[in-house]
Amino acid sequence: MRAWRILRHLSGTYRVHLGCFADDSIDRRREGFVRQFCHGAFFARCDAPVTRGKGAAGLLGLGRPSRLGQDAGLSAWVERIWNERRPTRVLALCAAMAPYALMRPDFPARRVLDRADIDGDQELAPAIDLKRPSLAIWRWLQIRELRAMLLLDQHRLAPWDASLLNSARAVATLREMFPEIAGRIHHVPDGIDTVRFAPNDGQHAAPLPYGGRSILMAGPLDSQADADAAKWFAREVLPRVRAVAPDCRLILTSGEPTPAMRYPATCPGVTLATGVRDIRPWIAHASVVVAPQGTPKSRLVLEAMAMARPVVAAPAALGDARERVERDLWLAEGATDFGHAVLAALHPTLGPSVGRAARARILATHSWEAGLTRLDAVLEGRAFAIPARTHTMSRG
Repeated sequence: MRAWRILRHLSGTYRVHLGCFADDSIDRRREGFVRQFCHGAFFARCDAPVTRGKGAAGLLGLGRPSRLGQDAGLSAWVERIWNERRPTRVLALCAAMAPYALMRPDFPARRVLDRADIDGDQELAPAIDLKRPSLAIWRWLQIRELRAMLLLDQHRLAPWDASLLNSARAVATLREMFPEIAGRIHHVPDGIDTVRFAPNDGQHAAPLPYGGRSILMAGPLDSQADADAAKWFAREVLPRVRAVAPDCRLILTSGEPTPAMRYPATCPGVTLATGVRDIRPWIAHASVVVAPQGTPKSRLVLEAMAMARPVVAAPAALGDARERVERDLWLAEGATDFGHAVLAALHPTLGPSVGRAARARILATHSWEAGLTRLDAVLEGRAFAIPARTHTMSRG
């Protein structure tokens, strides 16, 4: 998704020449569609099985092979582009494509590396706890491994005019680890599709046959942490809410017909929806979306905000998105805080008002358009404004 968005965006400003690997039949079926955004393109064939990763490959790539040698055909094509077109901007969307972008260092060009495959929430999240030496040792090992990966991979950060990451946490950590190049490490986040995740204008029918108001928990029950968070909310928070608003139900979702994780089925007012492939109808008809998880669920929260739903979230659930959105949702910790905040979000005037503000916040700071404006600034060597920290909404 990130690579497609970047390609479409850049094609409106630049003459794009695309070099990438097409390593399966799906990629090959998309070649005709991709070419319409390019002035030139080369698809290197990779028939051997490769391991997929999170990031996209190619100078503006399609599939990310985790281990690939340099392809002779692609190398020759890149050499010809350097000689004939003399590109002024070069963008590599993963480490596997970095050697091609670094070819011909004798030609002046601004070279930018995207490392969206470094997940700040997952790989850089644990903090050092001096009271628990085991965690401190684990954190030290993680930092050491990350440094080794960055320095011993197919590329180094130093030759690049700029490096991009989609995690603010990862940017902060890498700037601390590599102060000599801190000014060349930038945050260009993935965006929310604000057209797909838009306020309901009647296109989403109610997914449940009965009336009443629903409290939707962000994210499916796909991990033990999610199941534990659902149990805590159902047992500690939901009774407080239903004591005031007895028509409310907690809705839990699962993409599987039978979720592997145990959920609080015996708690009054809890409904489990299984086999959910499209979460949008559930968000659209939710009176409030809650994220009580102690692990980052920022994308799920941002999608609910994009659909103008009032959200109540634990601070940890927002990940590194907290500072830019915390003014337009409720932050809550503990059962009492959560109960008060959910009841406030259920207010017929206040809840929709906060939902509209949430939608405006996503459009301004978390849409693809907002993120790709940062990419433009990096490619052109311009500084971009850092959003100021906002003040948290009152709890309850």
